[in-house]
Amino acid sequence: MLCNLITSDVGEVTGEKVARLCGDHLEHAYDALRLTTSGTTCISCCYHAVLPSTVICSTSSNSINCYDTAHGSLVSQHSKGPRRCSNAFNPSLSHVAVYGDPMAPAIELQLCSCNKFAFLEGPTAEVRCCVVSDDGSIVVSGGREGQASLWHVTQPAGPASEPHVRHFSLPGHGRSSMVKACCVSADGLWAATGGNDGNILLWDLAGLRPITGSNEAASKKVAGLASRGAEAAAAAAATSSKAAADEPAVAQPVQLSALLQLPKGEQVSCLDLSHDGSCLAAGCRSGKVYLLPYGSTELQQLPARHQDGYKVRCCALSPDGSKLLSAAEDARLVLWDVGSASCVLSVHEHFKPIRGCCWSPDGRHIVTVGLDSLLCVLDVVLLSSQNRLRVPMRLHTGPHSRSCRQPLRKTLSAGPAAADRAGSAAAAAAAAMLGTSCGSPKASS
Repeated sequence: MLCNLITSDVGEVTGEKVARLCGDHLEHAYDALRLTTSGTTCISCCYHAVLPSTVICSTSSNSINCYDTAHGSLVSQHSKGPRRCSNAFNPSLSHVAVYGDPMAPAIELQLCSCNKFAFLEGPTAEVRCCVVSDDGSIVVSGGREGQASLWHVTQPAGPASEPHVRHFSLPGHGRSSMVKACCVSADGLWAATGGNDGNILLWDLAGLRPITGSNEAASKKVAGLASRGAEAAAAAAATSSKAAADEPAVAQPVQLSALLQLPKGEQVSCLDLSHDGSCLAAGCRSGKVYLLPYGSTELQQLPARHQDGYKVRCCALSPDGSKLLSAAEDARLVLWDVGSASCVLSVHEHFKPIRGCCWSPDGRHIVTVGLDSLLCVLDVVLLSSQNRLRVPMRLHTGPHSRSCRQPLRKTLSAGPAAADRAGSAAAAAAAAMLGTSCGSPKASS
């Protein structure tokens, strides 16, 4: 076990590297990097789309922190609005949505790449969940009014123009219910919403992204997913017709594809779609986890691994869709095999409820954050290896830790030009975005 205190220009982070055995028969081994985010509680996380080993976290005080997990340090910290709000962001941090203000249901979308703002209007009650697509063009939200909303945002054409926003209502949940979870696939072709009424609605967004010859493969995937079964299509059509009687009609580009119902009494607490939208995972307030594999029309309940009654706070499908993570208020992280619908193992690194989990883009690492102010990075190669293959993560320790700043910190201090000279224009733009804060009109409220 190694322990190291690293002081960066932003703050102090305690890094601790541990090696453990796990599994029912201790047949697995893994390395974990535990970063103590002192005084900060992270409630969601994702890997940066461009900068390697950089994890973006949303905190309970509505700030966005970026951590360099290769060196165990806090890279940047920016407030994104009032502390009473929450935020959602895409992996490149080009778009940040500030939501959850009970006094102002509208969502403030910050386009950090061009320093512009768009106010997404439509909800009439407090927004409880929000998600931003990978490219930032789609924002989905749900709240207390029992109806989800979707916005299609087009980037401004020039410095003098403003972003163009189209709003779509997503009916289907009961008026007395609350939409508690929403998600968008990485390709932007599918979205899902779930509520405490036990209903999960799958939405086809292909109309927002016309299929061209350059994405023919995506077109074939859409065609395959559209034929999930006559029973699901009939249920979806019936729900859509019923909603049309007393709700504004859903615009043509966004269509209800399927209506999935959990067993009576179950309430959806989290959702996730695979990168191509071929698989759906759902966590429940009761501690159960459900899976909708590709080609299936019914949700499949996974074996009980979380303690009964402990809410599943987050779930995440791996980049290739073969593995699933679920984390709950019992502080347990469970790794599932999607193909066999079986539990691979469960891990205990937190001692308080886990609030967020995610995969690295290459699927080699897992990150979890919890109410114990811990950020844990787990080595997936070790987790899934029967022969305990050693591919350890590197955490710089020793007398030179304070004097040797990480390359990412040097990039941020030197500015985008230094990263560009290193041969990566994408990394330069990302470093500039991390190093500068996009001020919020709500920040002074």
